[in-house]
This record gives sequence, structure tokens and C-alpha cells, in this order.
Amino acid sequence: MGIPPRERIAAAVRDFLAFLERKDIDSWIRLWDPDGEQFYPYGTEMFPPRIAGRNAVHARWKSLPDMFESLSFPLLELWIDGDTAIARFDGHLVKKDGTVYRNSYICTFTFTEAGLISRYREYFDPILAGAAFGLAETTYLSS
Repeated sequence: MGIPPRERIAAAVRDFLAFLERKDIDSWIRLWDPDGEQFYPYGTEMFPPRIAGRNAVHARWKSLPDMFESLSFPLLELWIDGDTAIARFDGHLVKKDGTVYRNSYICTFTFTEAGLISRYREYFDPILAGAAFGLAETTYLSS
């Protein structure tokens, strides 16, 4: 089979973001290989460093629709090389209580020959995320 064509990888990344925006986690999880893994390299102690297997990824993300009124992830840049894509996008999310959460993301996707996600790494500002979701308290020191 070989490496999936660039167009198929690009479509999968766009579908990944579109399914999240529609809060369609059932369709979103079908983009993942059964052995797919998700990583939060800068997640500190707030986010698990590794989530192994499509079922575990689904368990982590299935409550997303209940947390947010709306989600928007405009894709700003997409680079593809072989079986790997790097996507840069912003997140504009409105939580159910009306508060807005914004962050910027750079994510790497590695795909199987079948075009499914085998590895996903999500890089974002963990300070913004931790403060927005009550996972961390931040204090900025004046200079």
C-alpha cells in the first residue's frame, strides 16, 4: 500500500478539525487507528502525557460536546511530508457557561498506510489551558 497520498492526509486533518467543530466525536474517532496514540508533550501534570489506543482516546474526548457551546479551529498552515502532517491552527471555544477559551496549536499527525491516525501530538500553551479549566493557578511575577 505505502504512504497515503498527500491529498488524503490533508483531507483527514481537515476532517479531524471539522468533526471537532461539529462536536461529532463518533465520526472523529473513526479517523484513528485502533492502536493510535495521543501525546501531550507540554501537558505538565494537567494532561496525561500519553493516551494509548483508540478506545482510550475516545474515552478522553467523548465528553467534549458536553463541555462546549461552540468550537472553532481555523487551520492556518498545513505541512505534509510522507506519512506525517504538521498543522497549525487556533482554537476559539465557548464553554457551556459562556466563557471563552482561546489557544494556539501546533499538532503533528502520523498516519498508517490505511490513512488512519497512528500518532497525534498536541502542542499548546498549558498555562492558558490550565487556567481556563481550573487545573492550575497562575501568578505572574512583576519585573
